[in-house]
Amino acid sequence: MMFPATLSATDVALLILRVISPSIVLLTTISLFTARPSTSLTPSPITPVTVATRVPRHGLILSCLTFSSFIYLLDGLTFVIYAVINKYWPQCTGIEINALIGLVAFSGLAALGSWKELHGVDVWLLRRMRFSIFLSIVLDAAQVALYGTSMPKARASIISPALPHIGA
Repeated sequence: MMFPATLSATDVALLILRVISPSIVLLTTISLFTARPSTSLTPSPITPVTVATRVPRHGLILSCLTFSSFIYLLDGLTFVIYAVINKYWPQCTGIEINALIGLVAFSGLAALGSWKELHGVDVWLLRRMRFSIFLSIVLDAAQVALYGTSMPKARASIISPALPHIGA
């Protein structure tokens, strides 16, 4: 059993990264409640022939957000199934809260973002939205790298004991 007093620095860092990464997206999703449609400028007497506009790919964005929330759901279900089968709930891993926050953040962002888009708010073009998703991806990559370095190393030798060691 792992108690908070026996956590290593790597375990604490993984716990923090697991909780902070989806929390950033959740806070950005919550901030969308205050977003208002942009006010249109007064029309110019000169009619433009071509106007450059940026149109986000709504289908791709919503598919990625739905896929991400589905992955968080599977992660949480896998954790619960593991705990039920082994009759042991691992403490201080952050996996359970990570799955819950990630599920709410990404599915909520897809739903609220779509609703706000219908009401005239350019959600997918907001700078805070792009920054929070980018920061979440960077934190997830740091989590993967940290987890990879904390994995136990195999002690198997690459050189066969039957072959002579060259250069010795």
